[in-house]
Amino acid sequence: MRTLTVAAGAFAIFMFPLSASAAVMSVGGPLSQNCYNAALSGDTRDQGLASCTRALNEEPLEAHDRAGTLVNRGILEMMRGKDAKADADFDSAIRLDESLADAWLNKGFLRLRRGDGRGALPLLQSGIDRGARRQALAIFARGVAYEQMGQFDSAYADLKRASQLEPRWAMPKEYLANYRVSAR
Repeated sequence: MRTLTVAAGAFAIFMFPLSASAAVMSVGGPLSQNCYNAALSGDTRDQGLASCTRALNEEPLEAHDRAGTLVNRGILEMMRGKDAKADADFDSAIRLDESLADAWLNKGFLRLRRGDGRGALPLLQSGIDRGARRQALAIFARGVAYEQMGQFDSAYADLKRASQLEPRWAMPKEYLANYRVSAR
């Protein structure tokens, strides 16, 4: 039988910009495209955020594209430390399009950044269940949620799975390095 132990210092605060990897492509006008590009690149300058708001106010976006633009604006707000605004945008996106996996994931990422793994877990699972484009990212985040909750067996399994899904991605390996598996 194996037991899982966590080495000291394994609880790194989840502050890296995961959300930029979950930007949503929006087919609209040039403003929504600028908004998407800003979210994708992590460009938090005022002009990117303004493009998102203007796209929502001025471009005739279909519901899915409006939801995607809300997610992208929420990503930028989250990166700027405006968590309440980001959360409101993710909620609005979900109301418009419940199937949008990235809205659920980013809402979960926001909870992880706060250290609220228990609150993040069902949101991340909803994103996974709705077909997150980067399954490794979503499963990794779920692993971090489990870690924050002290459920180390589940955390280890998810971190290992994320590493298998994207072997060149270093972050799961960095987290896994904090685990030691030993016989009982």
